[in-house]
Amino acid sequence: MNPSAEPESSRFQAERPPEVRRAPPWHRLSYIVRALPAALENLAADLAVPPTGRVLDYGCADVPYRRFFAADIDYVTADLRGNARAAIEINADGSLPCEDESFDAVVSTQVLEHVGDPGLYLSECHRVLRPGGRLLLSTHGMMLYHPDPVDYWRWTCAGLRRIVQDAGFDVVRFEGIMGLTATGVQFTQDALLGHLPKMLRPALCLVMQALASLADRFESRESRELNALVFALVATRR
Repeated sequence: MNPSAEPESSRFQAERPPEVRRAPPWHRLSYIVRALPAALENLAADLAVPPTGRVLDYGCADVPYRRFFAADIDYVTADLRGNARAAIEINADGSLPCEDESFDAVVSTQVLEHVGDPGLYLSECHRVLRPGGRLLLSTHGMMLYHPDPVDYWRWTCAGLRRIVQDAGFDVVRFEGIMGLTATGVQFTQDALLGHLPKMLRPALCLVMQALASLADRFESRESRELNALVFALVATRR
């Protein structure tokens, strides 16, 4: 690891407070923008990061989840070249310029679907974690195509478990976020949007996002674990 990474991460924490993502109720993804952080915060409590431990945000974007961790945690951000909020620049092949077994936890939220080699990405998560360290991961189950800058993958519940386990992890918690009925509402909304004048689209989204939120209240946890817009998990490094 670059010896300047740790002091730079500390300066980053002091100078750039973490973002909290919000969306107005007429946004086309307002329900999942609200539901995903709440689910991730609940899962983050299972990471069991020790006092003054180290957490790596692998694909940090605008760092929306720093707030899940105590101020004395060394929260190290990593992303592609060009992200001023990243203390570490990810290598061109997707690997990390970090020492083996140097973190207590890795946070990866809505990144795996965008990487060219998910197996490499997860092997890097495993490599930089200390034995018994934990990974918090979320990624897409079902979702419309949305390049940022690329968009490659979707997972079934079994497929995501399989690729994480094959990378050397044991999954200890697994959850679906936004179940099948709510996802059906989401897809119906998105299919209709392109057929409406722009001035009418916020009204459609306002109604459909409210319906998605209502529908998800009646979806069982077991059903969401099988089919969901987003899957999230906590896994322990073997």
